Amino acid sequence: MCLFFSNTGILSRIEQERKIALPEIYKDFFRRSLCSMPADLAGTDLDNTTGVLTEGANELLMENSVENFLHEKDFVFMMHQGYMFWYFRADGDPDPLVYGYQERQMRPEKIQPLSSFLQSLRALP
Repeated sequence: MCLFFSNTGILSRIEQERKIALPEIYKDFFRRSLCSMPADLAGTDLDNTTGVLTEGANELLMENSVENFLHEKDFVFMMHQGYMFWYFRADGDPDPLVYGYQERQMRPEKIQPLSSFLQSLRALP
């Protein structure tokens, strides 16, 4: 049983400040991750409540001389070791497509819907 305080207020604040709509499946994943980091995600940062992942994504694109393709409603939700990140468009879609970017690429790769992506990580039961 998780005793960690799962604060949905943080996510509501982000939604209000950025004028985005995070999908419920992401919110559930975020809450679960506060309690226990999924084993498959060792070395991966999941906390973008302060915008640090978005900043890291922007820096990675700049370092690789890639035009910033991130839209104002794109939400970077994972970054691995500073050389790759994953994001989705937080525009109200209940199961948005996940895109990934890895250094030395010129554009992001379309991966799969968020629900399938999270299942593939074994992050959700």
